[in-house]
Amino acid sequence: MNGDEREIDISIIIVNYNVKEFLANLLASIQRATHHLNLEIFVVDNASSDGSVDYLKSRYPEVQYIKNEENRGFGRANNQAIKKAKGKYTLLINPDAIVREDTLLTMYKHMEEHPDCGAAGCKILNPDGSYAPESRRSIPTIWSALCKLLGLSTLFPDSPYFNQYYVNGEEPDMSGSVPVLSGSFMFFRTKVLKDLGGFDERFFMYGEDIDLCYRVHQNTGYHIDYLADTSIIHYKGESTKKDNIGYIKNFNKALYLFFEKHYTYRYSLMFRMLIYIGIFIRAVVSFLKNKAYTYQGVIIDALIINATLFIAFPVRFDVAFLDLFYPPYADFFWINFLVTLLYVAFANSFGVVKRDPYIVIDSLKSVLATYTGVVFITFFIRTLAFSRLVLLASGVMSFVLIGLIRVWRKNAHKNPKHSRGRIRPTRVLIVGKGDKTGELIDKINSRVDWDYEIAGVIAQEDEFEQDEKIHNISVIGSLEQLPDLINSYSVDQLLFLLNAVSYKQVLHILTELSDQTVVSKLVPDSMDFMLGKSNVEYLADIPLIDLELSYQNTWNRFVKRSLELAIVVPVFVVLTPILGWGVLFKRKNRSRLSISENGNGITLSLFKPLSKHCWKNLYLMFGRVVKGDLRLVGAPLWPPIALDYYGYEYGITGLAQINTNRIFTQEDREQFDLYYLQNYSLWQDLDIVARTIFNGPCPCSYLEKQLDLHPGSTVKEEAG
Repeated sequence: MNGDEREIDISIIIVNYNVKEFLANLLASIQRATHHLNLEIFVVDNASSDGSVDYLKSRYPEVQYIKNEENRGFGRANNQAIKKAKGKYTLLINPDAIVREDTLLTMYKHMEEHPDCGAAGCKILNPDGSYAPESRRSIPTIWSALCKLLGLSTLFPDSPYFNQYYVNGEEPDMSGSVPVLSGSFMFFRTKVLKDLGGFDERFFMYGEDIDLCYRVHQNTGYHIDYLADTSIIHYKGESTKKDNIGYIKNFNKALYLFFEKHYTYRYSLMFRMLIYIGIFIRAVVSFLKNKAYTYQGVIIDALIINATLFIAFPVRFDVAFLDLFYPPYADFFWINFLVTLLYVAFANSFGVVKRDPYIVIDSLKSVLATYTGVVFITFFIRTLAFSRLVLLASGVMSFVLIGLIRVWRKNAHKNPKHSRGRIRPTRVLIVGKGDKTGELIDKINSRVDWDYEIAGVIAQEDEFEQDEKIHNISVIGSLEQLPDLINSYSVDQLLFLLNAVSYKQVLHILTELSDQTVVSKLVPDSMDFMLGKSNVEYLADIPLIDLELSYQNTWNRFVKRSLELAIVVPVFVVLTPILGWGVLFKRKNRSRLSISENGNGITLSLFKPLSKHCWKNLYLMFGRVVKGDLRLVGAPLWPPIALDYYGYEYGITGLAQINTNRIFTQEDREQFDLYYLQNYSLWQDLDIVARTIFNGPCPCSYLEKQLDLHPGSTVKEEAG
């Protein structure tokens, strides 16, 4: 991004549509790849609605921006900048890509050393590090295009017969001539590009890269090369989602336009028929596929509900399963239909479909609402009232099975949208030890709504030091040890700190880890967001306090009290004959802990050491919950904090307690407390209790540790 008066070496043209964060990351990678080259950069914005131009101008003022008032399509937008390009070479690159530090120089040197090369491309990697076959493509034929549009190339990716759309049979690491480049990265001689008139603007999107490469072969004396010596990452389709009907139609119409332009009318007429057939088939398949993906969780839930009905009904009426399909029992299927219809309706109403396919609580709400609705309907329609016992059995089984399966799917998912329902937090490694590593740790820990657990920091080989810590997080290894560390620490996500690692290292690591299921995200130098395969997560703090806190709502307080009694009373009753005598009358080793703040607090009489007598101490705490002066879920018992203004009370466990590894200061503690008060719900309490049971920490161990870490005069001990 040099601004001197030297001859411009490379003009870089990027067409943007609503992907400002991806484009900002691309521009940052280009900055690192500049070397001694003199660059000019054009960003053509196709009427983005996300404020892309203003966002980018403040960060990259040296870039030349062309702002369109309407979406002019890929080819036409590129042509706007091609006409202004002054560089010896022109790079056309998608906004959702990143380049290595050596990419521009490698491409420039190749073109300088091969004057007969008119255009070149490089190895393209998917976000997971795997090789993208569109790096090298063939000129479409009737057969290869038909296989592509019918999806046969996807069904049989290793078959050379069905997969002729791409150049097969050559290793990705082998450079050589290629018929067609991907439009995501095309490095042209500017003179060749301008002599050809740029892109054919009849192609709105897709197909224009094939047409341009075909014209290079047909109308110039140049050839096109593929270079395996450098690579880029392409986050495919972030600006244009490829699983919708609009994409299918545009892509297939682009193929038809290519054949109509470059082949005989008779050939194009035959292809026109195939195109329309292909569009129809792909549109139907795409529609069904998208709906199946969108409703995958609801479909699984509905199958479970129907299965429980099929189990409960023959058991209740002592009939053979096959007899259900014959009168008079066949009328029973109306119940299946009614239950399925109600569940889909309630799932939509509670947001199960839109928010998160792995959501737990809202799916359980939908189950309860569904069976309540069925009971209500059958009360008025007596012909459907086969057996309320069947509905009860089916409802209980469905509730348990759907809850267990949803929790399992939620915890198996590497990149959940929401943390609620996860027993284990999302474990992440920060890859890169630099001057901003501590800042990233603080930003992650400050996001109370995230459930990230930082397992450690990965350093460069020459920077790794044993027993080093950064903001209380251990530096656990070097880049060379990363594959082993991922398995050893059960890591879900890698966060690459681009301030401390190079793009070249990132691409190399992703290639090495392409067979692992770990999710990779990039944190740019600006430190304001994390960039994933299909999402952007902002690292900025969120506001924590509203004028009205959910916790203070009278109904919510009543529900909270009812829930804790429903959980604690049965446990207390069961434990009384087991622990009651020893706890209440044997006072050896028992101490009185008076925990207070400014004279206000709670006095607990507990056995010491706390963790050794965990069940006895929990029994005593449960008794205080039943009495009403302690909460099951609430503020940590120690160190005390003044939250009387919010009506907050001490609890056995709580949001701050289960996130103890993310709390290092009183301000951190206050953030978690206030977030809980603002976002309180019955389901949040259930989530906290479940995570305490399955993931810890044990309330007694937590209190013991806090008393050791924060000793104070407000803790008084008296012999029993």
